[in-house]
Amino acid sequence: MDSQKAYVELHHLRYLRAVVRTGSVTAAAEAEFVAQPSVSKQLRALEKELGVPLFHRVGRRVVPTGAALALADCADRVFDEIAATVAAVSGPESPLGESLRMCATETVSDNLLPRALAELGRRHSRCHILVEMLGTDDAIERVLADEFDLAIVVLPLADSRLDIHSLLTEEVLLAVGPGHRWASFASIALREVLEEPDLLLSMPGLGLRSMVDEAARDAGVELRTTFELRSQQAILALVASGGGIALSPRMSVDGRDDVIALGIVPPLNRQIGWIRRKGRHLPRIAEELLGLLVSP
Repeated sequence: MDSQKAYVELHHLRYLRAVVRTGSVTAAAEAEFVAQPSVSKQLRALEKELGVPLFHRVGRRVVPTGAALALADCADRVFDEIAATVAAVSGPESPLGESLRMCATETVSDNLLPRALAELGRRHSRCHILVEMLGTDDAIERVLADEFDLAIVVLPLADSRLDIHSLLTEEVLLAVGPGHRWASFASIALREVLEEPDLLLSMPGLGLRSMVDEAARDAGVELRTTFELRSQQAILALVASGGGIALSPRMSVDGRDDVIALGIVPPLNRQIGWIRRKGRHLPRIAEELLGLLVSP
């Protein structure tokens, strides 16, 4: 077949993208609110039109070929561009506006995002931004599943399926309660911190916990703790109550008067970055948000 005469319609792309995302024709049909035979028929028609196979059947699942993945990436860009263009031409009074689905770690959601989101809201009164708070491991999994346009997480990461970009670097400090024996210190050795039995830890799978685990391995220290908590805010509340000490990003302790922040020797820093699935097209409002996050 002459490939120049192949025709692809938008509903072909929509159904194909849904099957790639869900891994199942039945699940794709449910997501698109159509009958399963309709999706199967349209995919067969698309394969015939293109002259290439799009899916391999493995048990009850369908596995996309390279051609299907390329078309699904194209579909992302096409539908995002359509949505952005409709929002742009429909005027500021239109109920339509750009949308963004994203997730971020707790410290980023609590401390870094609010100012930028407020500014976006002032600039784009009709935008819709969904933000879910997730740990780094969960964020990666759901970005790869195309549930989010992007995620803001702790780096470094190594995953060939992701586009990974650095946003900023920040210092990690030690938070202690006002009555702690180190409260008058300006700084403390990292090894002493790691050896403390009252060091509070975040849950495995969170970015800061991965940093602490790596620092302990490098120092040859076996971490001991009484409490592991998912929430950094809960950890700091426990520190303030005299329930332990905790390593904390600077953004989480700046401005608090119920805990005292000490420097770490040698200094401990972490990188914050954003990730998307490789080939994923970002809405224009996402690029604007990322710019706001690093602006003074």
